[in-house]
Amino acid sequence: MASRSPVFPTRVSYRAFGRQFSRGEQALLAALRQLGDPALQAEGVLQLAALGLDAEGCDAFRELLPLLATPHAPIELLPAGSPFISASELDLLVCLLRIAQWRHARPREDDVLAPLRRQLASCAAAVHATPLTLRQRSLSPVGLRLLDPAGWLRQR
Repeated sequence: MASRSPVFPTRVSYRAFGRQFSRGEQALLAALRQLGDPALQAEGVLQLAALGLDAEGCDAFRELLPLLATPHAPIELLPAGSPFISASELDLLVCLLRIAQWRHARPREDDVLAPLRRQLASCAAAVHATPLTLRQRSLSPVGLRLLDPAGWLRQR
């Protein structure tokens, strides 16, 4: 198990996570953190483009960031350059992977999290179109709530 920061038990050190966290995942997470900082937003877009995302994919992630901070989906992105990974950042990566694997990812419109889920589906499609590999991990209750089948329409 990776060591946790004593001050922030939900934040895990990059070094302690070791080989369980790929370079592509680190680069995606670093780019998302940069997008969240107005001074580094241009660098974040360039980093996303370097990962293989087109302009539409970069825009999808830019539109995702304000939705992550809503009270219904408290996904915490740590500041750019942080040596830690928050549990919710890992949830975000896993959600992108799992949604990309679904045949038709459409959220229910009557759900409170519909805008966030719709944007996650756009981001997942953008990541799926790149050579970026995301790893399967377990989810925290926050991540499980985002992927709750009751919030998504199923094809019959």
